[in-house]
Amino acid sequence: MDKVLTQTKFDVLRTKLSPTIFPISDNSISKAEALLEHTDFPTRKIEAWKYTNVNGLNKLLLDGKSSALTKPNSISKETSKKVHIINGKISKEHSDLAGIKTSWNELPSICEEDSFDALNLLYCTAAIELTFKDGENKTIELIFENTRDTAIFPRIFISCKESAKGTVILNFQGAEKNASFINVSTFVDVEENAHLSIHKIQKNGSETFDLQREYVNQAANSVFAINTFPLSGRMTRNDLRINVNGSNCETFMNGAYTLKGKSHCDNHTTVDHKVAHCYSKELYKGVIDDRATNVFNGKVFVRKDAQKINAFQSNANILLSETGSVNSKPELEIYADDVKCSHGSTTGQLDDEAIFYLRSRGLSEKSAKELLVKAFLGEVLEEVDNEDVRSYVEEEIEKHFST
Repeated sequence: MDKVLTQTKFDVLRTKLSPTIFPISDNSISKAEALLEHTDFPTRKIEAWKYTNVNGLNKLLLDGKSSALTKPNSISKETSKKVHIINGKISKEHSDLAGIKTSWNELPSICEEDSFDALNLLYCTAAIELTFKDGENKTIELIFENTRDTAIFPRIFISCKESAKGTVILNFQGAEKNASFINVSTFVDVEENAHLSIHKIQKNGSETFDLQREYVNQAANSVFAINTFPLSGRMTRNDLRINVNGSNCETFMNGAYTLKGKSHCDNHTTVDHKVAHCYSKELYKGVIDDRATNVFNGKVFVRKDAQKINAFQSNANILLSETGSVNSKPELEIYADDVKCSHGSTTGQLDDEAIFYLRSRGLSEKSAKELLVKAFLGEVLEEVDNEDVRSYVEEEIEKHFST
């Protein structure tokens, strides 16, 4: 049968993309190509994509059209390394690359049987490896500036060595009307006794599609925290997959999102507790206005030998309009019997009595609602140990509700 008649949606998308400039082994190429050849865009018949439609990707022109973007300031004000990735390509002129790997004899292939990861491998626009060594305690900020309607496919490797401590800020900034396709694969190794924090800010253009995956492995006695802040964009999908492979680990996942217009945000998280004596806590909260939609699916596995596990999961949402929608599904899958696990989900509106009380104290209705929203999201921000990140997100939330 003619290939044109049987082409997949991935085939259509790939005609708009330029192959990676990085060398890849023939075996890795074959594996990725085979996966894409026999795979189409995920549909709503697939449980993990039940509420998220990615067909709009093929409506993006990705023609390089430019949009004005105010030069984004770095979030980290302290002394830290900063790497600028402008329209998908690393800017050596504006970056401090000392000790950061950006060139490869062969790009590592870690295709997790995920079609978007295979796409990322074959069309990678920037490959970056960040390493935190024993005795180090530093911050590295990656600043992604998107001013053109194009595809950016960063492939990021983060290694926090034994007893090291590190902070990574992933700062995505897009022009207001930007219509890019962002497709990121991030691979994280947290070794024994290491402490790693990742802060991800997604402030994308109103027509941008942003699909990101984090694959995390934790060794014994390690601490890993990730804070995710989807602030704008047409469609945002975050897939976070954490394997807790060692005992006495602590894992923290926090997220705050502010959605309006026709934006769609989907946070999928999986924490797999494989051994005993570990703790995980997950808190995602969001505010949905206009015709925006939000999806949350958090899953915690506790394996048979993973006794003495404490795992807590919570998702809470506020709807500011009658046309916004939320689909929330926290899940626990427990095979051990000596554990403390809980999950919960709530969706509601702002408290009318609280608004009335604040108005009786002289606040306008708009100011009263803003104050309640900030207090609602403040519980998540309290979990962020980086003051610069916390201040930046607080400012962006204020701007979001003042426009």
